Amino acid sequence: MSGDQAGAAEQFFDGAFLEELEGLANAGEGRAQALAEVDLHARLGDFLAPPQGSHVPLDAVAFQDLPETVFRSRTDILIETCRESPRRGAVEDVQNFVVFIQALIPTLAADSTREIKRAFFRLAPTLLHIAYHDFSGHEGEREEGREALQNLENILLEISSVRLAPTEADLVFRSIDQMAALIDSGSYALANQLVSTRLLSLIRKNKVTRALYRLMEVEVNVQRYLKERLGYATPQIRIPEDLVALEEYGPIRVLHEEAADGKTKTYLQFQLPELPLLRDFVLTLVRGEEGGSHEARLDNLGCVALEVPPGTYRMGLVYQPEV
Repeated sequence: MSGDQAGAAEQFFDGAFLEELEGLANAGEGRAQALAEVDLHARLGDFLAPPQGSHVPLDAVAFQDLPETVFRSRTDILIETCRESPRRGAVEDVQNFVVFIQALIPTLAADSTREIKRAFFRLAPTLLHIAYHDFSGHEGEREEGREALQNLENILLEISSVRLAPTEADLVFRSIDQMAALIDSGSYALANQLVSTRLLSLIRKNKVTRALYRLMEVEVNVQRYLKERLGYATPQIRIPEDLVALEEYGPIRVLHEEAADGKTKTYLQFQLPELPLLRDFVLTLVRGEEGGSHEARLDNLGCVALEVPPGTYRMGLVYQPEV
């Protein structure tokens, strides 16, 4: 990573802001632990039972290392324990959150998986408390608590589609830890106002910046390739004259596929590394002297059907997420 990139990573989140949150989160920890331990600790017994081959109850470190099938069975146990509560609305909120985590974990990189498992383990007693006490039972807290869980889901979804640098990952997961601690302490309003709103805004801004940077890299690679293969100084192709030359693997290539009606369809495919949602990008083809333009959204494989008349076209890629 260059000096500029490292500096950008360090500014991804405000470290001082996170330090400030630690005091707020830790101040409420005692209250949450007391509620969970006095009322519901015994009900966590099956969830915390020693892993196979061990006599030591499950802790955060062991939970991080559980294989996917065992992780799922342990979280299923937590769901079943919550379902014993008569507070159906709260049980449904907790169950939905646990099922979301179960679906998310298999999609993550190894480092992110461990961090999110650790945050979930920390939340498990709180989730049980919510199921039995319905966010402490007050209407205002109930709505704030539901919002906090939803915001946490949104944050985890956002980071699941972003490849974070080590410095960024450390700051992101520290902030998630603080949000989990605030939820743990029943400080739902603080979790929503001080952490999730700011965190979501920063992640999304960073996501757009990354997408534009990666798109610039792709466009440079395409331009170089077209110059090497076809001798063009600008990103353009002649249709159909240049199609055969672009059938070999490269940052841009031509694919052919026979349709059900026996006709052959032609596709352009772009290689867009480290960009998770390829459908966020639109190919623009502008015809030379004849004028006119054609736009088509890439599919999940970076492909777009080439459905334009013969001619010379200038090409461009636009970042345009679907609404």
